[in-house]
Amino acid sequence: RIQKELGEKSQLGRSVTGLISSAIVSPIYVIVTNPLSRLEVIMQTSSIKGKSISTLEAVKEVIKDSAEYGLRGVFRGQGIGIVKAVISLTLFHEGRLMCMDGFKNYNLKKGLWTQNSVAV
Repeated sequence: RIQKELGEKSQLGRSVTGLISSAIVSPIYVIVTNPLSRLEVIMQTSSIKGKSISTLEAVKEVIKDSAEYGLRGVFRGQGIGIVKAVISLTLFHEGRLMCMDGFKNYNLKKGLWTQNSVAV
């Protein structure tokens, strides 16, 4: 919806509006999913040769970080997470649109679809 509004009310192209839309949506996504990402990192960085850390222990580590550092402890390192989310979301949508355009052009060339066709 953001991309559609930007495209209709500005001179920006599809790729730029997609990038702007991703930049708006990605921080929300990162804030919502960050606690799970922190658990994942804590569990991945525990000792491989020794005893692995349990989910409960990882949760306790997040709680400890929160108590010691506040929200900064929970959300540390997420600036790069937002950048990563913007890039991956933009690339995903560009790839999806590229495939959609390719299939549409193929079907138009083969006469399988016309501009006036209605999807069933």
